[in-house]
Amino acid sequence: MEIKTKLYLGDCKEQLKHLPENSVDLIVTSPPYADQRKSTYGGIHTDKYVEWFLPISKQLLRVLKPTGTFILNIKEKVVDGERSTYVMELILEMRKQGWLWTEEFIWHKKKLLPWEMAEPF
Repeated sequence: MEIKTKLYLGDCKEQLKHLPENSVDLIVTSPPYADQRKSTYGGIHTDKYVEWFLPISKQLLRVLKPTGTFILNIKEKVVDGERSTYVMELILEMRKQGWLWTEEFIWHKKKLLPWEMAEPF
């Protein structure tokens, strides 16, 4: 089996336009969390997050093969003592785009990244 890897450097909203439909086997992304790291990412308010991410998820769905896998690493934030709903709202809107919501994973982060904990083949 031949494994091909190609890396693209740039804003995903621009780079995804260059990829053909149904050409990607795996997408792993950890987009900026709402209202976090404003100096690095500019910060996206919770009220605008779904609207901001949907054009990206549309392109991700376009390039992902029907047999492919998409992993979205995202977490809600707490606002005024209540968990924000922007992640749930995003999931519901992505389902309208054609995405399937199949699993929720919990990564109990200690000192290692998930791939550093894996046993060698």
